[in-house]
Amino acid sequence: MSAAHHSLFSFGCVFGFAPPHNQTTLTALRALKIAQRRLRPEVRSKLLGVSSARTDGSLKPEAWRFVFMDPETVGNCRVVTVAAKTSSEHPDTVEAFNSFKPKNSASSPVISQNKLLIDSDHALEKARTFSKLKDISSVEYQLTQGGDGQEPVWNVAFFTGTEESVALVRVGAKTGTAELMESEEMKMV
Repeated sequence: MSAAHHSLFSFGCVFGFAPPHNQTTLTALRALKIAQRRLRPEVRSKLLGVSSARTDGSLKPEAWRFVFMDPETVGNCRVVTVAAKTSSEHPDTVEAFNSFKPKNSASSPVISQNKLLIDSDHALEKARTFSKLKDISSVEYQLTQGGDGQEPVWNVAFFTGTEESVALVRVGAKTGTAELMESEEMKMV
């Protein structure tokens, strides 16, 4: 394990595994409930971000990464990864989730969990009907909270086998409103 991976573990990376009956579809909100069981009660409501690694052709993530604000840890955040696989070791997970890096966890807005009505599978459905994309080979999900009381937003990035996303659709996690982002806006996420 590299020094970078080891240091990520020291920042509070905890792996949780979904029970076998949930292996068919591990949606983000189902995984969130599993992740919260690993945390102290005062940390559970301080969700800063959710992300998945790029999926395979099924477009369903096998694992989810949650970042919670936790002032009692180094870096002021705790990272919990929930995987659908039952293996007790999951070394690729840490490397696969390097896309979500909260700039400053202390100033990042906490996601209003009571506004999370649209789960990741429904966000994908909305995004796919909104954009008429063909030959999609993978998807990457990220849930963020805008400032000033805005609703949390799913950023659903579509890939066709290249390293750059071919489309980014933002789906409101409360209303389900979908919006295709322009090329310049895609680079900002």
